[in-house]
Amino acid sequence: MAATLALIIIVLAVGQGIPQWLRWTCLGISLVILMLLVSGAGASRVQLFEATTTLRQVKRERDEVEGYFRTLMESLPTWIYFKDRESKFLKVSEALASSFGMPSVELIGKTDSEIWDEESAEKNMQDERQILASGEGRERFIEQERMRDGQNAWVLTSKLPLRDKEGRIIGTVGISNNVTELIEAQHGLENERNTLRTLIDSIPDSIYICDRSGKYLVVNTALAKLVGAESPQEVTGKTPHEFFSESIAQTFVREDMAVMNAGEIITNAKSILHNTEGEPRHMRTTKVPMKDRDGRVSAILAINRDVTEQEKAREAVRQTEHRMQEIVDASPSPMYAKSVTGQYLMVNRRYEELFKLKAEDIVGKTDREIIKDEEIVGNLMRNDADVVRRGEPVQFDEKLHFSDGEHSYVSTKFPMRDLDGEIYAVGGISTDITERKVAERKLQQLNQELMKTHENLTRAHEQLIQAEKMESVGRLAAGVAHEVKNPLAMIGMGLELLKRRIPDDDEKSKETIERMKRGIDRAKKIVRGLVDYSSNRKLEFRPINVSHLVTESLELVEYELKKGGIKIDFQPNQDLPEVEVDQTKIEQVLVNIFINAMHSMDGSGTLSVRMDSLSMDDVAHDEGSRLRERLRTGDIMVRITVTDTGKGIPEELLGKLFDPFFTTKSTGKGTGLGLTVSRKIAELHGGELTLANRTDTQGVIATLTLRTTQE
Repeated sequence: MAATLALIIIVLAVGQGIPQWLRWTCLGISLVILMLLVSGAGASRVQLFEATTTLRQVKRERDEVEGYFRTLMESLPTWIYFKDRESKFLKVSEALASSFGMPSVELIGKTDSEIWDEESAEKNMQDERQILASGEGRERFIEQERMRDGQNAWVLTSKLPLRDKEGRIIGTVGISNNVTELIEAQHGLENERNTLRTLIDSIPDSIYICDRSGKYLVVNTALAKLVGAESPQEVTGKTPHEFFSESIAQTFVREDMAVMNAGEIITNAKSILHNTEGEPRHMRTTKVPMKDRDGRVSAILAINRDVTEQEKAREAVRQTEHRMQEIVDASPSPMYAKSVTGQYLMVNRRYEELFKLKAEDIVGKTDREIIKDEEIVGNLMRNDADVVRRGEPVQFDEKLHFSDGEHSYVSTKFPMRDLDGEIYAVGGISTDITERKVAERKLQQLNQELMKTHENLTRAHEQLIQAEKMESVGRLAAGVAHEVKNPLAMIGMGLELLKRRIPDDDEKSKETIERMKRGIDRAKKIVRGLVDYSSNRKLEFRPINVSHLVTESLELVEYELKKGGIKIDFQPNQDLPEVEVDQTKIEQVLVNIFINAMHSMDGSGTLSVRMDSLSMDDVAHDEGSRLRERLRTGDIMVRITVTDTGKGIPEELLGKLFDPFFTTKSTGKGTGLGLTVSRKIAELHGGELTLANRTDTQGVIATLTLRTTQE
């Protein structure tokens, strides 16, 4: 009986759930009983031996179990604790102790308020009181713990009542796993999901994901609105058959299945979809097949963009452009637009007709590629650049060459600006003013001819007046010559008689008689000039070599020229045609010119004589001239040019040189009739005599023009 009692006490000592002090107390009692039994009979010794053996085996099993338990408490990352009814720690795992940064033995006997913050400790105390009161635990719930370092930790916790052998609750047991990273990951996923939800709901494009059965898995607000639903939740889990007609729904499902079966992405496919109100909507659809974990296409993502308004705007722009193009094409003037870099952006029909090109062959090209002429292209490019630089419309005169000749244009060019006000192109309208330019040139030519005719009429009027005056002078000269000639002859004879009666030694009287004779000779010379000027005697024309004519004329005055210190520069020209003249009269003209040149050089200088032939151009008729025959355009003439190095003629006297009795010489050197008679002789030969100051140097140039024998 005693042995049996000892065995029961030993079993109690090694049983589970027995407090440590109680276990050791039971073992002590059992040992005392066994010792008492040892002193008993021999049979009792055998029983004691067997009991001792059993006790040792039980102890080994207990130690083994405790070793396992200790290993778990030390090795598991799980937080494990045992508390008594006063919430004091009886046993804690190393993982829990390390989370507080202290050995596990230091936690034994402490409460939550000593290691947790006040809020967490109070919450834990409430949980444990409830478990102790109800005897029911709380399993697998998530709670947030605030550590002493201020960090928050999320733990997956199970809290259970701790019972003894009789089932009495003697405390609580807690098992917690730190799931902070998992919870934070879940929160991150939730945030991302919410962000994605917000994003797809804020996108105006309708978006959905559906599976192979056509069921909507995900939809956004835009799609819900398109199908007439209040929210995406009303659409999720349903199929197109519940929102569209059967034919349209079957089309949607068939198209989605085709994409999933093909496994290829479709981008910006055009379609027209009628909404719940029956309005046609232009759509641009992108569909992307989605794969599951096994790589199989199990769903489709579709994005439908409603471009109805853009299509309407695009159509309005097309209509506007069409109307504008019709207006531009109806213009009779070429119109165009070029980018700031010179490429054509548009041209009208008239421009195509001018260059015999289509608009598509012009757009994108530059003037250099179309016009080819570098000079014209350079001018056009400079004008375009000027418009861009000035930033305002500018008008230019431009020219272009076509197969029918050169065309003149007035081009109005203007800057074209974008919505930001930046110049992106130069527009132009060119008006063909070729006919107007031709008319202007003709008008200018007619105006010049009219002015020239007016000048000719004015000059003719003056010449008629001069001719009438010269006719009167001629008649007067003839009368004077007739009246003076006879008295001069009588005075001459009287002087001869008087000279014979003067004594030989009366030198003074002889000198006086000689001066009087010289005066009479001068008067006779004037009379002869007047007779020559007014006479209409017939000239004797015969052909003669011009070089021979000039040579003989120079010989007549050669002595006087050399005596006066004048150098003669004469270059004969034997290649000139012959002239038909009265040699004596022309020699008289040339001698007069030579003598006048000698007098103007006054003691030294050079007399130059040149000859050449010319064809008459732009002949003006002189109504007051005495030309034997009128000069005609194209007549071949010989020109004799005499230049001197004298002091020249004052400009104000040039118009009076051919007036009768006008002279620039000192008294006694001229009669004032030499040039008048010479000009008349030239005109009677069908030629012309002119005088002018030299332009290359000081001096006078006299030009005598005579007709040749050539027709």
